[in-house]
Amino acid sequence: MKKKLFIALFILSLIVPPASFLLVKDWIDTENYENRTLASFPRLAWDNFEQIPGEFEEFLNDHAPYKNFFVKLNTKLEKKLFGAVSVGSVTVGTDNWLFYTVDAEGEDALSDYQHLNIYTMERQEEISKNIQSVVLGMEKRGIRFYVFEAPSKERIYGKYMPESIDVYGPKSRLDIIIPKLQEQGLPVYDLADSLRKYAEDYQVFYKYDTHWNMLGAFIASQQIAEVLLGESVSLEEVNILPGAEVSGDMASMLNMVNEFHDDTDFMIEGYLPEITVEKIESQENKDSGIQVFKSNSSNKRTLLVIGDSFSNAMTSYLPQLYQTAVFSTFKSYTPELFSQYDVDDVVYLNAERNQRYFEQISTVLEGEFKGPF
Repeated sequence: MKKKLFIALFILSLIVPPASFLLVKDWIDTENYENRTLASFPRLAWDNFEQIPGEFEEFLNDHAPYKNFFVKLNTKLEKKLFGAVSVGSVTVGTDNWLFYTVDAEGEDALSDYQHLNIYTMERQEEISKNIQSVVLGMEKRGIRFYVFEAPSKERIYGKYMPESIDVYGPKSRLDIIIPKLQEQGLPVYDLADSLRKYAEDYQVFYKYDTHWNMLGAFIASQQIAEVLLGESVSLEEVNILPGAEVSGDMASMLNMVNEFHDDTDFMIEGYLPEITVEKIESQENKDSGIQVFKSNSSNKRTLLVIGDSFSNAMTSYLPQLYQTAVFSTFKSYTPELFSQYDVDDVVYLNAERNQRYFEQISTVLEGEFKGPF
């Protein structure tokens, strides 16, 4: 009797959650809060037969009934009962500052912060030769090429990281390799340099998001402008206005947007008011995109910005500096962009946690990089 009861309960546990979910799914939270596209239902075909089990498991994991409810419940339990500082890819710091400490293929943000992945001398030499070959190739085509590294939030606001996460040594791999590349005359720049100058007096990253805010993007854009054009607009020349309260992508990952939504966005007013900018082309979606801007700038050169989501906010500040500015994500980039838009200057904007784009820069520019993006 007990055995039959156990079997019946087990079967009910498999049936009831999906069945009840169908009845209430229109009234509960089923939003995709993850920083990626969820798995699709597997393609049912003979040529895909061997992949179906794995793809179906991924689909079930991504679309499990009540997933968001249990993610939120797990987050709260991990924090309150066990004092956890990290839940999935998100680390919760002082005053609820959130940090994206992802550990995935091609990304290991926590090791970046802890200085556990310093480049060997051999690897530094490989990267140097790679960048040098790209720069020389661009020079032969009459194109100026620059590499900029967008720092992870924890490298700027490490004071908010949990004390239980140790840092080993005074410098990260970027702190070490970028000065060495510059000594070799290579145009590689760390945007942490300008952000650190203002990070104490101003908030330059979103509290609950992985990215710099509009103020941080402005500061970084002017470091880029100074390198490319020899002139920039200082923070003192513009007005900084507080905007609406915002949450962020990491609060979404924890399914705690309602709890973490008191961050303040900022707006920049009075930046090059004599310049008008128009977006003339846009092919944007969640994972990729190309945007083209025209302005009445006196600079007739064409700028190509190749980057990831960190470059999105730059569209508010860099198009004013060129008559034509083209923004492409790594995923959308093709070598044909150079001839299509007659490119003169290139900004290769790489996020610190995505060093695979930095380490394989020639492969990316040749259009041979296979991801993951």
